[in-house]
Amino acid sequence: MTATLELRDWLRPLADALIPAGDGMPAASAVGVADAQLDLVLHARPDLGRHLGRALALTDGMAPAEALAALAGLDPTAHGALLEAVAGGYYAHPQVRELLGYDGQQPVPVRPEDYPEYLADGLLEHVVERGPVYRPAD
Repeated sequence: MTATLELRDWLRPLADALIPAGDGMPAASAVGVADAQLDLVLHARPDLGRHLGRALALTDGMAPAEALAALAGLDPTAHGALLEAVAGGYYAHPQVRELLGYDGQQPVPVRPEDYPEYLADGLLEHVVERGPVYRPAD
């Protein structure tokens, strides 16, 4: 989904209501949560686009606080998509990651000599051989 200008304009004040500037951190709109970061989120999670479109249709014209409260009751799935898109776009931004001191996931090499003793002793062999045991709930 390609985000429309209408969706982007609707999202900016809602994003700032969810993540305002403070404590040295920028507001959501200041890092482009409704712009390039929204494109990044929708590229990774295109399924969020239709939920955001529905959220826009349900709350267009409402004040941000009113829209967030109404959306939570009217369409929890669309509300969740909005929260996920805003938070995902915000925390994926390089400036935010730098301010938080988060470099992202880094590879950790595994050395054969660091093989855990409990694996070498065969303590998990019965799980590997039998596999998980499924017991239906009563």
